[in-house]
Amino acid sequence: MHLSAHRLSISFGTTLGWLFLLPGDAACSMLGLGQTEKRDLIRMLVNSLAWTVLGVIIVALVA
Repeated sequence: MHLSAHRLSISFGTTLGWLFLLPGDAACSMLGLGQTEKRDLIRMLVNSLAWTVLGVIIVALVA
């Protein structure tokens, strides 16, 4: 029983991480970047911009 809960939490964490990094990964794939340091920087930039814009939109709708 304990092992199933552990696997579920790992699966949930992996899925959440994948969703969080999805915008940057998609942008890097569209740009044709391989597994380089530049991909990490571009992914970080795109993810920061995407989640900031989404957060501002949500705050504007709620407020």
